[in-house]
Amino acid sequence: MKKCLLILCLLGWLFQLTAKKTEHPHDYYMEWAERIATSEMQHNEHLWMADFRKKPKWDYTQGLIAKSMLELYKNTANQRYLDYVTEFADFFIDSTGTIMTYKKSDYNIDRINGGIFLFDLYTFIPQPQYKAALDSLRSQLDTHPRVKAGAFWHKKVYPHQVWLDGIYMGSPFYARYCNEFDQPQYYDDVTRQIIVADTYTRDPKTGLNYHGWDESKQQAWANKETGCSPNFWSRSIGWYCMAIVDVLDYLPADHKDRQQLIDILNRVCQSLLKYQDKKTKMWYQVTNMPKREGNYLESSGTAMYCYAMAKGARKDYLPEKYLQKAREIFDGLCTYSTQENPDGTTSITRACAVAGLGGKPYRSGTYEYYISEPVRNDDPKVIGPFILAAIELAKATPHIVVAKDGSGDYKTLQAAINAVPDYRKSRTIIYVKPGIYKEKVVIPASKQLLSIIGSNPENTIITYDNYAGKATPFDGTLGTSGSATLYAYPDDLYMENLTIANTAGMDQPIKGKGTQAVAAHVSADRVVFVNCRFIGNQDTLFTYRPYSRQYYKNCYIEGTTDFIFGWAAAVFDQCIIHSKKDSYITAASTNKDAAYGYLFYQCQLTADSLTTKVYLGRPWRPYAKTVFMECEMGAHIRPEGWHNWNKPLAEEVSYYGEYKNFGPGADLSQRVEWSKQMTEEEAEAYSLENILAGEDGWAPQTGIIRYKPIKQ
Repeated sequence: MKKCLLILCLLGWLFQLTAKKTEHPHDYYMEWAERIATSEMQHNEHLWMADFRKKPKWDYTQGLIAKSMLELYKNTANQRYLDYVTEFADFFIDSTGTIMTYKKSDYNIDRINGGIFLFDLYTFIPQPQYKAALDSLRSQLDTHPRVKAGAFWHKKVYPHQVWLDGIYMGSPFYARYCNEFDQPQYYDDVTRQIIVADTYTRDPKTGLNYHGWDESKQQAWANKETGCSPNFWSRSIGWYCMAIVDVLDYLPADHKDRQQLIDILNRVCQSLLKYQDKKTKMWYQVTNMPKREGNYLESSGTAMYCYAMAKGARKDYLPEKYLQKAREIFDGLCTYSTQENPDGTTSITRACAVAGLGGKPYRSGTYEYYISEPVRNDDPKVIGPFILAAIELAKATPHIVVAKDGSGDYKTLQAAINAVPDYRKSRTIIYVKPGIYKEKVVIPASKQLLSIIGSNPENTIITYDNYAGKATPFDGTLGTSGSATLYAYPDDLYMENLTIANTAGMDQPIKGKGTQAVAAHVSADRVVFVNCRFIGNQDTLFTYRPYSRQYYKNCYIEGTTDFIFGWAAAVFDQCIIHSKKDSYITAASTNKDAAYGYLFYQCQLTADSLTTKVYLGRPWRPYAKTVFMECEMGAHIRPEGWHNWNKPLAEEVSYYGEYKNFGPGADLSQRVEWSKQMTEEEAEAYSLENILAGEDGWAPQTGIIRYKPIKQ
């Protein structure tokens, strides 16, 4: 009777999730991710216990779980995931950065991936011991033994051997370290790992890659002609595919090997489809022998393929068809490889516990060997990829799609915004397909927790052509505030990959007064714009709301006069600020009692070829605060730097600061004497973190955006 009730409960739960999938696919994937993560935390009180550990050991499986938990934290802002990982890190890493149980002299590439999560953790909690631990792991790669072609040995105890597993264990860490700590000279070595592995493990007949390769050809498992192991193990290919999509995150767009890595990924994924089980959409333990006796559908390799295909398609490394393939794979995993337990947790089943080559006891790499290894539930090597795959599918599955050609839910962005329920308690995602959308867009304050994400700012454009002096039907003019293309009012708004343009005056000059033409009027707190373009002339970006916090990351902002202006505390992080005529960039109107105004951090200041005399800013109101920090300033910036707008009081009460800028326009020898050349201590006080944190600890620069409303 109890068994029947349990089955009925499980069927009911699966029915609910299936129904939710049909109605709310984004929420469906995130609910699965949280369900599995919560179950993992319940199964293992401490993260070091993952992989059924009885004693603590620094290893790749815990690193994988920690990475997936932090990805979930990024996408839910749920503190418990961060706390779970932080406790793990602080258990292993002492105040000097020494990692308990880690020995560099072992030269085990698996141990590198034990620290893959530390990049994110160091971003969220910048403690020096985390950076020291990263440095310690990175130093292993400097002396780690290699094959002659340059790829790392899998382990010192496995000399001259390259395993596909090891590419994931080392390469994503290596690539991210290069990216985050400015070591571009090593990118070639990162790609070498993937390319060498492909060169020596690729099978031209199947298009798949063998589990391992022995350069010496002395191992009993190695083919005496090729050095390859005898079989294709699904999880090893999964590790390899995951490594490629993760490395591509950090490899420069113009790197010489980037396309080759994408080509390898496409070949492997296309080859895998030939061996996919048609009913379950899963793969077998030994990939290319689905019908052989004893072979079984294996969940960890399947979850890894799901992640790689979902991410690859979302980021355009793979054709769009792979996104649908990933959804089918995920459904197969949920249907055939999960079970609900009596304690309310959910397990993922069918995972191979471990497989390798050589060693003691000896592992032959034969078919019989691979199918003989234990199969278990809740293996971290499926838990981590499953969570990561769910998050990728959620990212690729918005609640609402806007498409001008009618292929989405709505043809206009405004119609999509209107359809979002007011005061929704979790984040709503609108995806905008490529197109030029000529519309005036108003996002009401009631549409809280809203994300609007375009395909690409070059081809996803929101535009209108109003201007301040334009007449209204009510015997007046629009005015500056009434001229905007976009009005953004809700707190916790997130916008990405969009162009927001006001084209008034671009084809022909505006006649008469009132030439101001706002592209974006932003009157929201905790608002984020990432990889967006703001196009206009005078008054392009109106940071309207006093005391609000606004964050602009990797954006392009152009204009003529005072084209970034307003009351808000706003950070422009690694943006391009482009002047189209001789005039002023900023016109801050900071409130007298506001601690911060504008910060331009590591931005690039550029100009049209005929533009040669541009001020950094002038005070719209006397207490304006604007700082340029570590920015590259072109020759168009005037030697005096700042203008007082003919307000002598502003020279006394405004704050115009500069710190460690460079380029022709950063010459300080002729700066106005009332501007501030900041000390290191003053620069630290005017930091990005301090400006944005407020009283609620907002930190969008870490990649965390709010997914649930603040408790009042």
